[in-house]
Amino acid sequence: MSNTVQDAVVRTERRGEIAIVWLDRPEVLNAISLALKSQLIAAIEAADRDTDVGAIVLAGKGRAFSSGADRKLLAELEVAERAERIESLELGAAVTQAMLHTETPIIAAVQGYAVGGGVSLALAADIALAAEGTVFIIPEVELGVPYLWGSTPMLAASLGMHRARNLVLGCDRFSAEDAERWGLVRAVLPAGELMAEAEKLARRLAAMPRHAMAAQKRLNNRLALRYMAWLEDEISLFLDG
Repeated sequence: MSNTVQDAVVRTERRGEIAIVWLDRPEVLNAISLALKSQLIAAIEAADRDTDVGAIVLAGKGRAFSSGADRKLLAELEVAERAERIESLELGAAVTQAMLHTETPIIAAVQGYAVGGGVSLALAADIALAAEGTVFIIPEVELGVPYLWGSTPMLAASLGMHRARNLVLGCDRFSAEDAERWGLVRAVLPAGELMAEAEKLARRLAAMPRHAMAAQKRLNNRLALRYMAWLEDEISLFLDG
């Protein structure tokens, strides 16, 4: 199941009935490129189809979970044709949709930095754990784009409308401890214990009845998936104003 393509930026590692999906662009703090989006969708869907996989852990190689949108990609989109911009935005939304549609539980192991789309990945996971010292930030407005991928309503549902508004408009940093207090992450752990605890939790979830887990995921994510009906509005508001 491991991705052995030379230019792979997402890799899957099997540890028994756990699939660990690694974001693997450590040289750019796992910035989210078009290739990373498409490969992440493929990896999540492949793990979900594998009947031997009972849980998925999503993690980042190196010093960060994800530093968000690749700045080079953002610069290219500024001068791209409308169709190319729509394609890129839709592919980003497809990542969160793929995560929400899985029947297999997904645990995000967040460390270092979770920026923009990195926060979106934590939101779309079923459970998120964070390492001590992790910095979260949603800087999209400051970078000239709104917070897309269906993330704004998911953030509001998770943290409350007023806190979500403050975070996305103010582009404020917040800590792992803030994220735990607000309910975005389940627990904050020493960095050296993060992956072990994520795997321990994943094995616990994998041992539960699969049909019940799948049904509960559908119930949990039903509201979040309704937000995806707003995606066309998100894109048109951004592109057309």
